[in-house]
Amino acid sequence: MATKRKTAASAAPATAPAAAAAAAVAVAAPAAAPVFEAPVESWADTILRTNFASVEQDSIVLLQAASSLLESETPEKVTVALDQNLKLWIAIKTVLLNSDCPVEPEVKANLRNLAQFVVSTTMLATQGTIEERKLVSLARLNMNIAEGLLSGQRNRMIQERAYAIWQEEGCPEGREQEHWLRAEAEVTGLFRS
Repeated sequence: MATKRKTAASAAPATAPAAAAAAAVAVAAPAAAPVFEAPVESWADTILRTNFASVEQDSIVLLQAASSLLESETPEKVTVALDQNLKLWIAIKTVLLNSDCPVEPEVKANLRNLAQFVVSTTMLATQGTIEERKLVSLARLNMNIAEGLLSGQRNRMIQERAYAIWQEEGCPEGREQEHWLRAEAEVTGLFRS
């Protein structure tokens, strides 16, 4: 099933009577005091701010983008989800070019390739339609990256805790597996709570 992507060319032109009626309603309505709303940080802004170094925030952003892609039911929602996801991946690619980005070089290269896939898939969608399976593919990509980030964070935490346990016990030889399993149980308990 293909989902129609709304483009400027496919949008219905506004008619003069409809535009005039809308303007008349706007003039007739009482002027309300402007309400200040703090701007909501976009997914791309979050990635640019964290420099792809805050595993939890970056994972949440990727999962939100995946959810948005999967829940898009109308052409307008598909367009918004694709545009926001594209901006997210352009931000990821931008951050990966930054020398301060803590991501390992091999992972950077893989993520840059994935970013290129997202860009090319999204650009194909600007031609008017995108297959539902491609939306699902983009969403799964985001979910897999988020899962990988969290898994890497979890493994680092286990490694650091196992080392701390080893030091606390006086650096005994031959008990690495015991220390690792204890650390794994502690970290798993943290993730559950």
